[in-house]
Amino acid sequence: MSILSLLPVIKGGGNGKTGDKTWKLEDGKAFRKIDGEDSLCQAIRLMLEVPRYRYPIYSWQYGSELETLIGKGIEEVRAKAPGMIREALLQDDRIDEVDGFSVTAGSQVGSADIRFTVHAGENLIAAEWNLG
Repeated sequence: MSILSLLPVIKGGGNGKTGDKTWKLEDGKAFRKIDGEDSLCQAIRLMLEVPRYRYPIYSWQYGSELETLIGKGIEEVRAKAPGMIREALLQDDRIDEVDGFSVTAGSQVGSADIRFTVHAGENLIAAEWNLG
C-alpha cells in the first residue's frame, strides 16, 4: 500500500481541529515539526498504512484492515474498503466524516485505486489510496 496523493482542497482554519504538532516522517526518520493540514495528512497516511492488530505498540483501534483486500475482486473492494477506511480514520477526533468514495480497478491485477474526501472542521482533504 502506498499513498498516491493527500492534498488539501480547501484551506480552512480557525477552529483548531487540525492544529496538532507532530514530527514529519521521511524514510522512517523524524525530519521536522509539522502541524495543521500537513499533520492531519500524515496521520491519515499512517492510519491507513499500519495494519490493525499487528503491532502491540498500537491500540487495537489504530490502523486499518485494508491489507486483507489485496488481491480480492474489485466488487469486494468496492463493498468493503469504504467502511474500513471510515472506521480507521474516524478514530482521530480531528476527523468529522469520510465520504465521496470512488473505487476503480488499478493498473495492476488485483489492485484498486480508492478516492475519498476527509472532512476535518472547515478543511476538506481529497485523498487517493492505492491498494495492492
